[in-house]
Amino acid sequence: MQPQQNQPFAVALPALLFVTLLFLLNFLSRTSLAPLLPAVEADLDLSHAGAGRLYLLVGGGNALGLLCNSAVSSLLNHRRTVALSALAAGLALLGASAAASMPLFRLALFGVGLATGLYLPSGIATVTFLARPQDWGKALAVHEIAPNLSYTLAPLLAEAVLRAFSWRAALLFLGLAQLCAGLLFLLRRLGPDQHGHPPSRRALRTLLTRPAFWATACAFGLAIGASFGVFTMSTLYLVAGGLERSRANEFLSLARFAALFAALFAGWLTDRLGAFFTLRGYFLGTGLALLGLGLAPAAALPAILVLQAVLSVLFFPACFASLAQVFPREMRSLAVSLAVPLGMLSGLGGVPVALGLFGDAGRFSLGFCLLGLALLAGLALPPVFRAAAALAGVDKSA
Repeated sequence: MQPQQNQPFAVALPALLFVTLLFLLNFLSRTSLAPLLPAVEADLDLSHAGAGRLYLLVGGGNALGLLCNSAVSSLLNHRRTVALSALAAGLALLGASAAASMPLFRLALFGVGLATGLYLPSGIATVTFLARPQDWGKALAVHEIAPNLSYTLAPLLAEAVLRAFSWRAALLFLGLAQLCAGLLFLLRRLGPDQHGHPPSRRALRTLLTRPAFWATACAFGLAIGASFGVFTMSTLYLVAGGLERSRANEFLSLARFAALFAALFAGWLTDRLGAFFTLRGYFLGTGLALLGLGLAPAAALPAILVLQAVLSVLFFPACFASLAQVFPREMRSLAVSLAVPLGMLSGLGGVPVALGLFGDAGRFSLGFCLLGLALLAGLALPPVFRAAAALAGVDKSA
């Protein structure tokens, strides 16, 4: 029996927690490979750049999945799209765990990205279906626990599996969990039966001619590269610096655990200081932290990694708050649904490959320094958002 729509937060909470679990498994499907990369490299005889290219496949598939959501959800409805995402991701993970050749392994990873990319717009629609409008803030906050929690859990789960099994077992266990969760989601009939709506050509033309949209895509690319892209290569970087893999994953988990609490502070800071000011602080602080990762001695890297992870969560509340001022309501979701895939492709795909190439050349630290400089160059983006908000008639002090 399908849960009722727009329930009070306390009544909707059990269903919201289950949807959050789906989102957690969705993120773990992408993040779990990162702490496994040293073992994957050794088993498959990959270079650092080759390991980074694996995430280019995941990122490319994820971007395509996000772009395809409106078409798929318009045919199936949001509830079935969420279930399809979980079931397809589970099958792709099982395929990756059993792949006997590199072409099949790469194809399976692309499938993981494609399947997980289908989730987000329909997942948000499910959350807003379950909770009443006045509780959407709390409901979405519960849902957003999943990404940061996945960053914390992925290194711990990887080490727990690697103590007794191979890296393939981690993908197998996660694939089985995705299949079970997807089937249970269907059986419980959670989520709305409403269908998605593909964007019109006129809306696309209008959006793509706005400089603020391209600034948004650039900002997402930098932020995803500084968060997810750095996460994917941090274990390899710390191991290359002389740390044992298990210790590197412990520090990586600690860094993301600290970021989990910082995410709660980020929303308050955005409300207190304003979205544009917080964005400037994000680009400045994260850029300097990445420069520190590249320039600091090996002994200081774990502490700087924690600082960088904490600063990285400042972006998303501030960016979404600024977009609410830059784009009219009817264009806002379209702007995000197009900008995020572009950011995924460059940040989740391009950044790991670039860092891997620098690692193969023995210049891992230079790669982090250049990424830090790119984040500092992102200081040019908040003025673009502020100018667009002013043209839209929004008070600059907002």
